[in-house]
Amino acid sequence: MTTPGLRERKKQATRAALREAALRLALEHGPDGVRVEDIAEAAGVSPRTYNNYFASREQAIAAAVAADRESRIAAAVTARPAGTPLAEAVTDAVVEKYADTAAQDPRALLLVVSRPALREAFLDTTAGIEPPLADAIAERLDGAEPLTARVLAAATAAAVRVALGEWLRPAAGPAGGTGALVVPAGPLPDRLRAALAPLAPAFAAAERPVHQPVHPPAGQSGAEPVRPVRRVVPNVKLVREAARRESREFYGRLGLEAAMDHGWIMTLAAPGNPTAQLGLATGDATAPVVPDLSVEVDDVDAAYAAMRAAGAEIVHPLCDEELGVRRFFVRDPNGRVVNVLGHR
Repeated sequence: MTTPGLRERKKQATRAALREAALRLALEHGPDGVRVEDIAEAAGVSPRTYNNYFASREQAIAAAVAADRESRIAAAVTARPAGTPLAEAVTDAVVEKYADTAAQDPRALLLVVSRPALREAFLDTTAGIEPPLADAIAERLDGAEPLTARVLAAATAAAVRVALGEWLRPAAGPAGGTGALVVPAGPLPDRLRAALAPLAPAFAAAERPVHQPVHPPAGQSGAEPVRPVRRVVPNVKLVREAARRESREFYGRLGLEAAMDHGWIMTLAAPGNPTAQLGLATGDATAPVVPDLSVEVDDVDAAYAAMRAAGAEIVHPLCDEELGVRRFFVRDPNGRVVNVLGHR
């Protein structure tokens, strides 16, 4: 990514001065008590200059609340290690920058959630994600079609807008109408990840070498499977806490005994045949879903590379976890989530 020249840096400084002045005055006097002339004077420029940067006071205030997240997201994507999957790099960068509000006056977000016009202006700032992110994606893809990077960046911006729109949802008013108050609904990082998840296959496809076929030629079985598989364990999701004891007793009648218990997951095994196992899970300590089954392989990194090359949907990225486990989640053609793991 190129470093801006002196003229561009001056323009960026003017824009920053205008938006900070707009937010400061809005916090002091309320948005309705702020005029364009007031903002321009506070920033030391003319109203005409102001109009070269912002079309309304709401746009300037929203830009201050957004706080350059657009360019900071792109920079974060560029800074991710080279081996990081593109979907993971983009998702983590977006979540990191939108969840980072430590340096921001909490009254700024209150302005946005309490004024419909400011809410819409704030949602509009997501369009600014596309240009710098397209450059960052193109740099990581190195040689892909420029259109690919632009489409992926535009899709990311749209997903972020949808997530923010759901998060800043207008409260219901009288007779089922919409009230002026806007209430943040649920954790924002969760909403961002959910909105970006459908883009994972597109990111994976973009990373695939240009001449690599998506499907094997007729008569061929495709890439060699990862060998060997050490064990396959089905997982039962427990619907309530009491079901732990009930399930243990139920499967105990079939000869399965508790072999491991971490609280959130219990593994039952057959004495004398330890590969015959069943998992009972109330949730997952680090992943967003309980997998339908677990497959332990000798080389989990090779399995991950094979699934990514095939364009499979990665539900939970490859990572090292406690007890020496390295794993990732992938969705099979039937929609089942598979926990692929190995031991370090």
